[in-house]
Amino acid sequence: MPQLAQQPRLQYVYDFATLDSVPEAPTSAMVAARRLLSGPTLATGKSSTVGAVLSGCHIILTLGTQARGTGANAHTHPNEQFNYIVQGIMTGEQGGERIFAPRGTVLYTPGGIVHTGLACPEEDLVFLALKDTRHGITGPSVSGKYEGPNYLAGFGTRSGERMKSTAELIAESGRDPEGEKTRYVYDFARLEIKPGRAASAAVTPQVIPAASDAKGALLTGEKLHVALLRYPRGGSARIQSHRNEQFTFVVEGTLRAEIAGDEFVVGRHCIAHIPPGVPHRLAADGGGDALVVTAQDARYAFAV
Repeated sequence: MPQLAQQPRLQYVYDFATLDSVPEAPTSAMVAARRLLSGPTLATGKSSTVGAVLSGCHIILTLGTQARGTGANAHTHPNEQFNYIVQGIMTGEQGGERIFAPRGTVLYTPGGIVHTGLACPEEDLVFLALKDTRHGITGPSVSGKYEGPNYLAGFGTRSGERMKSTAELIAESGRDPEGEKTRYVYDFARLEIKPGRAASAAVTPQVIPAASDAKGALLTGEKLHVALLRYPRGGSARIQSHRNEQFTFVVEGTLRAEIAGDEFVVGRHCIAHIPPGVPHRLAADGGGDALVVTAQDARYAFAV
């Protein structure tokens, strides 16, 4: 009796380091290979951001990189955006306010807000950009011009100007008076509300998991939930499923994932995609904790 050909296993885990080409195996999310995101060349785009793009049914994302001193010109898009800073410091303007988002924080941009984003002078920037699918991964330039990236003094088209340190840029931006600004940058270690400040996202300081030992905090925007969670070494987890789509990005450590009956290892700076309704469980793998960023669409309550 002839044997049926075995169907290839669906890919649910993605390594950004190898996404320079589209995977040949069937994938749970649509994959666009690593490229310059805002145009075919630096000279014909509006940003220096490079990254591979994953698109689910409700969430689109990239692990973006910007060379130090470079970034995106003023632009906007109807979908909201959460940037988790993996390396470096992001600066720019958002809603007319100067922002600085260091490593480990989340910069939240509501839909429709005019903003810029650049890597500070001392270090290249790496950030996980998470958006809802009302629009694509990039938005149009406010000026309508696509003549190259935004530059800080001392870089690119501004190379003739004196380069300023991040400390100088922060000092120039002035103090942060109460009642005059909206909070766009969130440090998960300090999520308490600052008096007189308007929060751009809803804050849940403590997530109470139903299916794992993970602990962390949650931000909720217009269409997305974004949490920073720590899975403890030796922690337990049970199989669950939920109606939200989920992407889980590993910041530190390693995750052991069971998704749709298959087992995967999710290493540092890799991401697991869990479509709505797919049974799964996640736990720390190896000798230490796993720190992750988990995004879910906000059609339903956050579940972990």
